[in-house]
Amino acid sequence: MFAVPSARAYDGVTVPPAELKVLEIARGYQLSQALYAVAKLGVADALDAGPLTAEAIAETVDARAPELRRVLRALVAAGVFCELEDGRFESNDAAAALRARAPGGMRDVVVNFGEEMYQSFGELLHTVRTGETAFDHVYGAPLFEYYATHPETEASAAARMRARTLPVARELAASDLLRGANTLVDVGGGTGTLVAEVLRHRPDLAGVLLERPGMLALAQPYLAEQGVADRCALVEGDFFASIPAGGEVYVLKSVLHDWDDERCVAILRTCRAAMDDAARLIVVELILPERMTAAAPMLSAALLDLIMLAYAGGRERTRAEFTELFDQAGLRLASTTAPTAGPAFIAAVAA
Repeated sequence: MFAVPSARAYDGVTVPPAELKVLEIARGYQLSQALYAVAKLGVADALDAGPLTAEAIAETVDARAPELRRVLRALVAAGVFCELEDGRFESNDAAAALRARAPGGMRDVVVNFGEEMYQSFGELLHTVRTGETAFDHVYGAPLFEYYATHPETEASAAARMRARTLPVARELAASDLLRGANTLVDVGGGTGTLVAEVLRHRPDLAGVLLERPGMLALAQPYLAEQGVADRCALVEGDFFASIPAGGEVYVLKSVLHDWDDERCVAILRTCRAAMDDAARLIVVELILPERMTAAAPMLSAALLDLIMLAYAGGRERTRAEFTELFDQAGLRLASTTAPTAGPAFIAAVAA
């Protein structure tokens, strides 16, 4: 359960705990955009060598010092960065997570959250009133059509997904779900984060990555960098139309939640058509509870569901909802595994 904060002053007025809870949620966008600004500018990297004045940081990142100082002071108050007695700013553990090459890839996540996704959430009310995806309303096209003409946006989203996929991929590579497999087909696998990580840990496996041309252009150098390019075939295609046959394991990682039920069934049917009766499909997605409670993991899942609502037009689903999708596609839910990394491994086989 979330702890209810104790009463404290806000703008000189003592705010009761219940009101303070609401207030902290309401002003969350202010800190998120402050964090986005310093992440986009690369402030954490500028401080890598040690503390600097706001003027020195601003010169390094091409910003105005007075305004940057105010943003940094707000983040210091929130626990990101520190301000020294002489007025210089220095990094701390939270700030270090925003470095460009920090292991968790958090800078990519923050930057992606702060741009098109932030603008889309500004029109969440429009979605609730009309049912139209907020992203479509703001940018005049559905997300994946927009990506086709804005490769820099697609690259930003790919960087965010890479950061969030690596821990899951490592757990999948170590799981029994791949036992006996020779070929893994990563359907809509982005830049190849999952398939590359699995192949690095499973030298007995070969991989196939099915993606759109823009993503394959990003995947090719990434797979080479990971040392698995010679074991992973790149296939340009549309998972609504056809999927390469011959794999023992097919993976849909964070694909179904981008789409409504009708299109999810279409994707699953295409997978089923590519699978022989012994093959298995692994869907990697969060599973929503049937009833929501006030707990941190539940909030994370519910917020991801809102991202799908406002940004992509899809949704997160309960176990019963996944079962229904599989049933319509000629598949049967065989098992669910909850790895520590977050999303579940939902295994399906031919019905």
